[in-house]
Amino acid sequence: LSKDERDAYISLLERRMQHEPLQYIIGKWDFHFLTGLKIKKPMLCPRPETEELVELVLAEVGNLLRDWKEKRKMRILDVGCGTGAIGIAIANKYPAAVQVVALDVLPEAVDLSNENAEQFLSRYSAHGDSKLGVKSIYEAMLCSATHFTNNTTNTSRDLSKKKYKMNFDIVVSNPPYIPLKDMIDLSSDVVEYESYEALCGGEDGLNVIRDIVHRLPEWTFSSSSRAKHCWMEVDESHPRHLARWLSPGSVEARRCGVEYVESYTDFCGRDRFVKLRVS
Repeated sequence: LSKDERDAYISLLERRMQHEPLQYIIGKWDFHFLTGLKIKKPMLCPRPETEELVELVLAEVGNLLRDWKEKRKMRILDVGCGTGAIGIAIANKYPAAVQVVALDVLPEAVDLSNENAEQFLSRYSAHGDSKLGVKSIYEAMLCSATHFTNNTTNTSRDLSKKKYKMNFDIVVSNPPYIPLKDMIDLSSDVVEYESYEALCGGEDGLNVIRDIVHRLPEWTFSSSSRAKHCWMEVDESHPRHLARWLSPGSVEARRCGVEYVESYTDFCGRDRFVKLRVS
């Protein structure tokens, strides 16, 4: 090794000795069938279990496409996109059939998601509107779940004037879901580097999940009688809470217009994913 190469190598070792995640040090990571997804601090580093969430959604997309009669692409909303891993992986599987819209509250996450989309999806742009390019397949925008609405009673006049296209067929999210009390148990390579806002979901970990539930009927509203589903990665304590809160036929489920369907375990056997239905 030359002196410069040795110095660079030592610098990388020193960063890792400070418990900086390998994904940040390398600057990229593989996720699903995306090789070399760009990763930047403070966005969450993609986890293997989130690939399982992608597989659950892809299974539903595939089932829907078998009987798809709409003269449009299937619309998918990814809430809290971070690096863009989930939405881009879905679009990468079905570039000619889906259009993914992704939301995040961090400007750097929106920029990184769109950058990753260009890297992986630009070769498919012929499948969409040539004028829009990759945006006809995937587009990330700066917006929270709460503010992604066309409700004119929104207290922010600027946001209430902006009209968003809804009519989503599937909603997917890996939201901030770690309960506040559990944040102290996280390892230093997580809590000292990754975005606190992307990790902590408030006192019970359900803050953003509640926002998503309350917005689902508006996001998925259409004249179609087809069931609309939301898939989420959650804390292992959440499925039983959601099952009680949104029990089919219950007062709360009718009020929210959303019902709990079922939960799924990850490869470690933990209750990690939930499926909700807009009723």
